[in-house]
Amino acid sequence: MFVCILLITITQNELSDPQKLILFADHLYEIQEYEAALQEYRRYSFLTDLLPDTIRTRMINCYVHTSDYTHALEQTDLFYDRVYADYIRGYVLYKAELYDSSRKYLEQIGLPYKDDALSLIGFGYARQFKFTEAARYIDMPSDLPRYKDPIIGGLLSLFPGGGHIYCGRLGDGLFSFAVVGLSSALAYYYQTKDEDLKFGLSLSAAILFYAGNIYGGVNAVRNYNYYVNNEYRRDIFESHTPIDPLAD
Repeated sequence: MFVCILLITITQNELSDPQKLILFADHLYEIQEYEAALQEYRRYSFLTDLLPDTIRTRMINCYVHTSDYTHALEQTDLFYDRVYADYIRGYVLYKAELYDSSRKYLEQIGLPYKDDALSLIGFGYARQFKFTEAARYIDMPSDLPRYKDPIIGGLLSLFPGGGHIYCGRLGDGLFSFAVVGLSSALAYYYQTKDEDLKFGLSLSAAILFYAGNIYGGVNAVRNYNYYVNNEYRRDIFESHTPIDPLAD
């Protein structure tokens, strides 16, 4: 019993030593155990009167890696350097995908963080597929993407399969043409045979498939444009690495 009490006492003394505590927290941080490191940093903050900005920055990074953006933003209010505080706040909002709010802070940042802040604005626009605006802040990998027009896709779909073919989806276009054409041919056949019930059913199917073909053509254009946007954004982030002000 005495040995157990002694061990507990020694352990508590070890954990209450700020220097040893911060070394342990830094070790956890460096091996990317962010949640555990955050707990140790918070314990350290209770044992010291003045928390260094380097430690606070690491705490914010831990919050960001654990997607706790609310507490990360709260920590930015405690920086003495207000320019740096707004810069980090803008970055945290960027990581939280609140790009419009992020820009409100980053646009006001001056030296020495101005260039990095402007690049983050560009990357935020790129995340939102606003490539024209992004090009004002960062270099783009190539010419801006070219999009298909949904109105043209809808008009071309008046000819069954035309909207899909417009987007380069030949197989889908031929399938739409075949389905609409077959149901229309059946309707015509049953109409010539005076089989009213079958005519009504096949005509209804033809109209339904035809309307679906038009909707599918417009949707194919939207999917095409979304794919083009994703590919172009991927190229941007493969050719550029956004600055991380929280990295050591």
